[in-house]
Amino acid sequence: MYKRLILNGQEILLLPEKAVYIPAEEMLVISDWHLGKLAHFRQEGVLVPFVPVANELDRLGKLISMYKVDCVVFLGDLFHSRLNGEWHEFVQYIGQFPEIRFVLTKGNHDILPAEALADVKLEVLDELVINGGIVLSHEPVSQLTSSMTNLVGHIHPGCVVHVKGRQRFRLPCFLLDNNILTLPAFGKWTGLHIVKNKGNNQVFAVVDDAVLEV
Repeated sequence: MYKRLILNGQEILLLPEKAVYIPAEEMLVISDWHLGKLAHFRQEGVLVPFVPVANELDRLGKLISMYKVDCVVFLGDLFHSRLNGEWHEFVQYIGQFPEIRFVLTKGNHDILPAEALADVKLEVLDELVINGGIVLSHEPVSQLTSSMTNLVGHIHPGCVVHVKGRQRFRLPCFLLDNNILTLPAFGKWTGLHIVKNKGNNQVFAVVDDAVLEV
């Protein structure tokens, strides 16, 4: 069950799949996927589980099948580090969707060489501005006016939810702080930066198949 927000007069759906859908733009937005991270660690000799990248790509495919998608925007840190085979699988995968525009707003981990991006169905930008004064970028843009809303990633926000029996859970979340909406990391191997509800912001936790304000 998604959470519906209205930002700058634009309907924004916060999805439990840790993504955003903007119906008027037929746009799917995800952030901080960090594809290739496990393969990078294995190359460095770190013992991490082998998880086929196809499992991750299927997560994107399911969202594309669930919503009418004309454009997919990756809010930075799409690929974790140096080039490895998972990048080539990603390139082949998005090539299956010739009717969809794919955009990357470059993040600090997006360090692939220019030749790796050649002939790839992916536009690389610093930021993307859409109707209604909504700006999409990896980190908050400078000189953001009060009439604009900025969708960002980068920090991998999470929150702590307390339940009965003195139990508590660390969960990914969306954070709306004034006119900046921070998305949770789409990647499964990213960790969490715990944020707190300060009274002047809103925290929306991803709880199983729902997004709930906490």
